[in-house]
Amino acid sequence: MNIKSFILCVSALLCALSCGKNNPNKNKNTKEVPVLEVKQKDTLISNQFVTDIQAKRNVEIRSRIDGIIQHIYVNEGQFVKKGQSLFKINDAELQMDLLKAEARFKQTKADLRIAEVELRQIESLYAKKFVAANEFELAKARLASARAKCSFAEAEKKAVVQQINFTLITAPFDGVIDVIPHKSGSLVNNGTLLTTLSQLDEVYAYFSIPENKYFELLASDKLGKHQKIELTLPNGTNYQFNGTLKSAESEIDRATGSIRYKVLFPNPQHIIKHGTSGKLTISDVQNNALLIPQKSTFSIQDKTYIFLVDKNNKVKMTNIKVGPAIKNSYLVESGIKKGDLIIYEGAQSLKDGDMIKIKDRL
Repeated sequence: MNIKSFILCVSALLCALSCGKNNPNKNKNTKEVPVLEVKQKDTLISNQFVTDIQAKRNVEIRSRIDGIIQHIYVNEGQFVKKGQSLFKINDAELQMDLLKAEARFKQTKADLRIAEVELRQIESLYAKKFVAANEFELAKARLASARAKCSFAEAEKKAVVQQINFTLITAPFDGVIDVIPHKSGSLVNNGTLLTTLSQLDEVYAYFSIPENKYFELLASDKLGKHQKIELTLPNGTNYQFNGTLKSAESEIDRATGSIRYKVLFPNPQHIIKHGTSGKLTISDVQNNALLIPQKSTFSIQDKTYIFLVDKNNKVKMTNIKVGPAIKNSYLVESGIKKGDLIIYEGAQSLKDGDMIKIKDRL
């Protein structure tokens, strides 16, 4: 080998060594991270609300007269049918008042009959010019007075009959009897609470939707079109029946900035009682949803970002708009599309414009 060839070989060797020195440093700066391909799929989105459950109808049964409770026909917690007797208040005094009222009514009817006969007689005499006109007018006035007294007596009799009817309290609808605070022999007044009756074959679960959520659902035409409404009872178990969303209140509550809705649940076995609490889970299907893991995102000043990977494996910090969280993922509303590659995890170690090496493609 001549000197010229030797020099060329040495130069090539030094160049190779130099390149080998630089490449490891370059590879060392290129991070190896997993990436995720954004895909679309139908997703069930759920929202939970605290609920206050009330009977379909819940009314207070109160006394409408003063008196002593003579009979109680039902027990606390008993199911009763519409029209069934619940309480009887002693009506002995009212029965005596009824006898008096009937006697007065009969007397006024007799007086009315007499006044009618007298008027016919005077009318006949007046026609023959045997009595003066003022006497005829006086007979007519006596008849009108007798009629008024008869009507008044009849009204008094009906009032006593109505008071007697008030002594028997019956169920206004099918329902379950609540606590009975007064026992037989107790003196009650007009308006005294005797018990509460709850119609429990169906119950309403009330909950509130924030004002912004209400208009969001209204704009997307999803209000009332939910796939499933479930109820979680206070012991953590799921109620066996699903509910049906019913109409909202007519106005926004200014104090809370929300609007109230109700969900109707069947309750054939009367398991759920008036005043029960629970949680509602309202779910609907989001077609072609974009879901990404929460660990693929990071936040800067209340904005959510991901690292988008281009075809040259260069990352770009991209702002996205996220919707509700579903377990450990976010529903993405805008900012990325189907087929995009994003950094799956390890975004904290990257900065905008970095080159990466794909470790895994998920």
